[in-house]
Amino acid sequence: NVDGIIEPSTYLLLWGIDPSVTGIAYGEADKGDWYMGPNKDGASISYSSPCSPSAGSHEYTITIYALSETPVSLPTENSLDVNYAMLQEAMQSVDIIDSAFITFNSTTE
Repeated sequence: NVDGIIEPSTYLLLWGIDPSVTGIAYGEADKGDWYMGPNKDGASISYSSPCSPSAGSHEYTITIYALSETPVSLPTENSLDVNYAMLQEAMQSVDIIDSAFITFNSTTE
């Protein structure tokens, strides 16, 4: 949180996905012919599921981008160094063909 701006948490970062891929099965994000970044803690190359830090309603937005190509500034291997800011900067060098946003609320007591 810098100057009131909340840094997004990234639970799954994937890049270099071939356009022929139409789906990634549950539990298979780390088994494809693409590259994966760190979990939300930045500790390992993996997926971290969203988990609410406290009781109440918490909103999560999942964003998927279709790019004209994989940005050349991204590594061609799995990497702990890729974060949200780096991904956003890399995407400025290519065309965003389309994007999809999925928002859901997690409510805990």
